[in-house]
Amino acid sequence: MSLEAILLKIKTDAEKEADVIRGEAEREKEKEKEKQAGEIEEKRRKDLEKIKSRVQDMQKRKEYHVQMESVRQLMNARRTLVDEAIRKAVVNLSSESSEKYLEMIASLLGSCDIEGEVEVLISSADESRITAKFLKKHSTDTRRYILSNNRHKETGGIIFRAGRISQNGTFPMIAELIHEKLVMELSKTVPLETD
Repeated sequence: MSLEAILLKIKTDAEKEADVIRGEAEREKEKEKEKQAGEIEEKRRKDLEKIKSRVQDMQKRKEYHVQMESVRQLMNARRTLVDEAIRKAVVNLSSESSEKYLEMIASLLGSCDIEGEVEVLISSADESRITAKFLKKHSTDTRRYILSNNRHKETGGIIFRAGRISQNGTFPMIAELIHEKLVMELSKTVPLETD
């Protein structure tokens, strides 16, 4: 075999080998491209899932805060309604007919636990209803009620005074003492909206 034939054979074999290597490299390159494309797609999918999850979490938090604010506003509105109902009830008590009103005052006089001479303060609006004669009628052997020259500024009810001891039996004070209990009971009649 001549030198030229040997060179041609080497060249032909080298070209064939190069084609095989090129083909394998192309296949390897395509496999790597597919692998990278798959990895990129998987990363993109995971990133989208993370973003979607974060958006859903943010949405849930926003919805929760909106719902809590709505409940808070409803509770405040309900509390305002109940407070106003109690205030109006106190005003209505003092507007009762004289007979019913005096029954309530007599009940307050009966619940007084101060002994001896007890000064009774009334409001200016009650001057025609709660008189010295009425107080004398409800006095006992251990307790003598005296109508005070002083007046209280509350809506209805009376204040007892004996020396340094004082008991507030005005309707606003009585309502204040049982306010929370009244709020709880009345709130049941003004339920919160539920979805």
